[in-house]
Amino acid sequence: MRYKKKALVLKTYWEVINMKFKMNNRSWEIVELSQEEICERTNKEFKPEDGRYFGICSYVEQVIYLDKELCTEQKRQTLFHELMHCYIACYCSFEDMQPYHEDVLCNISANSHDIIHDIVKEYFKEK
Repeated sequence: MRYKKKALVLKTYWEVINMKFKMNNRSWEIVELSQEEICERTNKEFKPEDGRYFGICSYVEQVIYLDKELCTEQKRQTLFHELMHCYIACYCSFEDMQPYHEDVLCNISANSHDIIHDIVKEYFKEK
């Protein structure tokens, strides 16, 4: 797999970390933002008293948003989690998920393991 990594400056002039990747021949990217920026980009209301979003997988934009303030280990775990959402959206139909039982989860995990781990490894390679 080939990955592209670059810095991107948004209209608000906040710098974000950005990496592009492919999932089932669809272009996705990983972007790190503050809580306020994540909520703004995903049309969610920011309420600090309700907790925080560690990450969000936006299927429409094909972007995984990560909280840039997370420690590295939590960010890594969150990226694994969000990439699983991405994988399911790209490779599984609703019919594949019904009935939702242990064998379905085991198949998804086994089939997605190398793909997801390679992306996470590449993302954190230079950090």
